[in-house]
Amino acid sequence: MAKVVVVNTSPRKGANSETLAMKIAEGAKDNGNEIQVFNLRELEINGCKACMGCKKTGNCVQKDGIKDVLEAIKEADGLVISAAVYFGQPNAQYRILEDRMFSFIDGEFKPFIAPGKKLAVVGTSGGDPVACGTIADGILGRLGGFFKFEPVGKVAITGCNPPNVAAGNEEALAQAYEIGKKF
Repeated sequence: MAKVVVVNTSPRKGANSETLAMKIAEGAKDNGNEIQVFNLRELEINGCKACMGCKKTGNCVQKDGIKDVLEAIKEADGLVISAAVYFGQPNAQYRILEDRMFSFIDGEFKPFIAPGKKLAVVGTSGGDPVACGTIADGILGRLGGFFKFEPVGKVAITGCNPPNVAAGNEEALAQAYEIGKKF
């Protein structure tokens, strides 16, 4: 049994991105995996301080709510990340997570973590479908490039200003579930 960590970064409870991430988690669980979920909106988190302490230890030296998230990602076999798109960029909580993952690489940009972790990304947007897909692809590319994660899929949908739109999008839910089965 593999361990899959799900990190919901949307500040909105019941967000569309969270709905789709949890559908991926359902597929992964149905495939025999252990699931651990973190909702960043529930944690007190700080941005990267660029103190470079992590380059010596392989761990972020800050002791805030994201510390457990980072440790869980290190230990996991797979990762699901959801990010809402705000003003054509991933939401702020996602950016904090990605910046704090700087602690996963040494001073020469070699990963401190094991390569080959499976990765799925959910991107949701109220508007621009191109930006939504591009941002999801960018996350897959950066995490794959820096940390050698293995992308297994993405779900990117728009029209998500009202909450719960994703819950009625049968195509996106089916796509998310099938991605989860790849873990």
